[in-house]
Amino acid sequence: MFPLVELLQRPVIFFDQLGCGRSDRPEPADQEYSIAASVRDLVSVIDALVAQAWIPIRDGRPAYHLYGQSFGGILAFETLNAASGPPPPRSLSLSNVPSSVPVLLEDVAALLADLGDDGSRFDATHVCRAIPRPAALLAAYAPGHPGSHWRGVDVIAEWCVPEASLASFTTPVLRLAAEYDFVTSRSMQGWQQLANQRLVVLPGVAHHALLERPKAYGAHLEAFLQTHED
Repeated sequence: MFPLVELLQRPVIFFDQLGCGRSDRPEPADQEYSIAASVRDLVSVIDALVAQAWIPIRDGRPAYHLYGQSFGGILAFETLNAASGPPPPRSLSLSNVPSSVPVLLEDVAALLADLGDDGSRFDATHVCRAIPRPAALLAAYAPGHPGSHWRGVDVIAEWCVPEASLASFTTPVLRLAAEYDFVTSRSMQGWQQLANQRLVVLPGVAHHALLERPKAYGAHLEAFLQTHED
């Protein structure tokens, strides 16, 4: 999500999980594609950034924030709860992230039914409402960019946030949601159990709220990050 570079008053480091974006794309026969494998990769990336001083050390601990949008938020949360996870960040931002994928799939089916199973209308209503489509979104889905191993939700179809991890999670969390997102409020209910959280619902936008209302989105995110600096 390159617009974050312009919207935030800080360096932004992007992580393309294996199999999509600008990362390598080994075949499934040669590489495991799973949440657990992606967690290991992200932990390695964060550890390397700390070791190479891309992430500075302040007050004796790494000074960074972790942000994840959609599946990226699931990956971020699972990474911080991994037994061999990275040093804790100053904050975690979860943007358009379900706490239960099975509930999400139920709600998506209902939304599609309401639209007469019209995929184009679903996309224009619940995925991105901006006309014309933002250039960054078109670039992300250009041929060859999204990859094939992570398209759809097959890998995460049964995922729900573990309740035990919610009760013990103390990192400050910003939850960004959108009025028309297919990631419905019902599919995000589990996050309400987080002890230290703040919810912002952006009106008039859908799943790609960052690209639909970038200034408002960036302002909420930057204000939260500044609140949880040193």
